[in-house]
Amino acid sequence: MLRAAFLFAAVVLADAVVPDWDGIAPPGRPTRLVTHGGALYLGTESGLYRREASDGRGWALVLAAEPILDLASAGGELFAATDAGLFAVRAAGESPERIALGAGATPRGLAVAPDGTVWVATAAGLFVRPRGEAEFAREESVPSGDIAAVACAGEDVWVGRDAALWAGSRERGFAQRLGGVELGWWQLRGAAKSGDVTLLGVAAGVWRLDPAGARQIELGDGEVFRVAPAGDRLWVAAERGLYSYAIAELGTGAGRQTLSVPAFGLGVERDRLWIATDRGLAALALDSAPPVLVRPHDRARHGARVAELQQAVLAYQELEPARLTDIESRARWKGLYPELRAGAGLDRDGEWNGGRDQSFTSGALHNLQDWGKSRSHGYDAAVTLVWELSDFVSPDDPLSVSRERRLVVSLRDQVLERVNHLYFQRLRVLGQLAELGAGDAKRAELELTAAELAAQLDAWSGGMFSRLEAGSPLDQQREP
Repeated sequence: MLRAAFLFAAVVLADAVVPDWDGIAPPGRPTRLVTHGGALYLGTESGLYRREASDGRGWALVLAAEPILDLASAGGELFAATDAGLFAVRAAGESPERIALGAGATPRGLAVAPDGTVWVATAAGLFVRPRGEAEFAREESVPSGDIAAVACAGEDVWVGRDAALWAGSRERGFAQRLGGVELGWWQLRGAAKSGDVTLLGVAAGVWRLDPAGARQIELGDGEVFRVAPAGDRLWVAAERGLYSYAIAELGTGAGRQTLSVPAFGLGVERDRLWIATDRGLAALALDSAPPVLVRPHDRARHGARVAELQQAVLAYQELEPARLTDIESRARWKGLYPELRAGAGLDRDGEWNGGRDQSFTSGALHNLQDWGKSRSHGYDAAVTLVWELSDFVSPDDPLSVSRERRLVVSLRDQVLERVNHLYFQRLRVLGQLAELGAGDAKRAELELTAAELAAQLDAWSGGMFSRLEAGSPLDQQREP
């Protein structure tokens, strides 16, 4: 099962879709990511870095402060919250300017309202700077003390502090909305609003608030690091990967996994989503691709092709159902198979005796000596067959195989799901290629994407995908 263990790791660490990986490793463990002024700003545990979104070169250090707790873009300014204070970057190439908030007001988090108002959660309370003003002032309607985080959902501003969630605005003031909240459910990670539904991302999951009340939703994605709305979906960067959920249906259905590596930050552009991971940055297109029309007579062909591909993948990865069926059968009838015990022995024995004596006879002294010696050898060998008939009634071995079967079935499902996704993703790319003209600038990129998807399918199937595409029979020799 060692092969299955490595295969399981490959499935878990592989990306659920094929993102556009940036390829340049981050200069430190990411904490936040924003797009600002046509550039990417990456907050890490070792400082703030900048690079152009389309630049293939490395990162440029903007602020040496560790760690970067939060980032927020407000018009022409980029704000960075650090343990050393609040900083503002107003132009590329300029040194960040430190913003004075007050004694003990170490920033914890940032949020920017749709009207440009900047909110800062600090260890000394909530601070606000309306658009067009230069100074920050403390929001008096929120009690002073340590504010863990702040997030904006439409016109509402949400504040997390000491087992409670507060909501309000600069005009209305703030009031506590939820009290006695468990740890992990008041540390805000972002917010979104759609109609009368408000979603609050927190470390342990998502709050869903609507006219019916407030409900905790455990996503099962591990610790949540950041949430961001884009269109009608909520994107969640979490410990177990990147997920997206339909805002209107969150809590009623499963999310869609997009990456299966830990995601720490999200940056949303008009048509693209940037994701910060410790492997690098990934970019996903947010605009929906035109649907690929499949003619009725093509459906049967694609169904048969997918079935052949699945068969080839399972054979190459040694995950066929028959393999475990054979093992389970042997475990069930284990009591019929005897245990062979063989042994051999060697016995050797040796003895030596001797003595000396003297006698005086006939007027003379005589020396007397005597001795004796004996040896013996013995050999033995035995072969024993032992039947453990108790194995017929003992469920240990069948249960162990049954547990292993469940693990392998789960692994097989993940492998087939990924192969299916790659196959139909390539089909969609080929459909887009068919709609482009010969001189279209996007053609080369789509052709490269189709080739990459085909290479991944060949890797999963041992080269059988290319043979199937070429019309070769499935029973050809499998590649090593």
